[in-house]
Amino acid sequence: MRRLLLSAAMSVALANPLSGGAWAQPAKGAPAALERVREVMADRFKNLKLTGDPDRDFAELLIASYEQTLFLAKAQLDYGGDRQLRETAQKIQDEQQQKIDALKEWQVRSRQSDYRPQPNQTPSGEGPLDRKAQAGGSTQPASPSPAPASPAKTAAAQPPANTPLVSGTVQKVDEAAGKVTLDHERIPNIDMDAMTMAYRVADPAILKGVKAGDRVRFSADRVNGQLAITRIQKAR
Repeated sequence: MRRLLLSAAMSVALANPLSGGAWAQPAKGAPAALERVREVMADRFKNLKLTGDPDRDFAELLIASYEQTLFLAKAQLDYGGDRQLRETAQKIQDEQQQKIDALKEWQVRSRQSDYRPQPNQTPSGEGPLDRKAQAGGSTQPASPSPAPASPAKTAAAQPPANTPLVSGTVQKVDEAAGKVTLDHERIPNIDMDAMTMAYRVADPAILKGVKAGDRVRFSADRVNGQLAITRIQKAR
């Protein structure tokens, strides 16, 4: 009798795939959220200022690309109903954040005084396009890439003091790498919606006394063309 009841219950469940699956209905507000995602994705690359250094510009554009995908994945997790697509979005969120963190670590390392490029890096002016131009008889020498900003100049470049303070919770502090991971609300001045993300800091000294779990208020802006936390304080 028990086996018969179990078999009947399984038949009912298979015949009604929506049973227990309210998650399959997309959340209200999804169209507006996705329209917002599209606007941010369309504007993100236009607002980036390139330095002329191919390595630095590649890293910055790649971070922007990953952050856009992360933003899209978050919208799916917030509003999507299909389990397979939600699993895909979660996988994107897990993998892309690791890639973003690795690129931002390189950005911090590349600005240190003892940084040296990898041995197989092609010297400036000797890349494939430069050699092609020289083979074609061009008499114009390749323009050298702008010299990377020194750490002192990078730290000195401060954003406007009127950037808004945004609420967030510290997830992780990495003073050695000069970055902090924040679960934060929307940052209006840079068009960044609420999310959990690792950011570099304009000055590592502002991380003193900040630890995981702290409720904080912070400002973020673009410093020398790169996104950075410019000030952070514990919330009262």
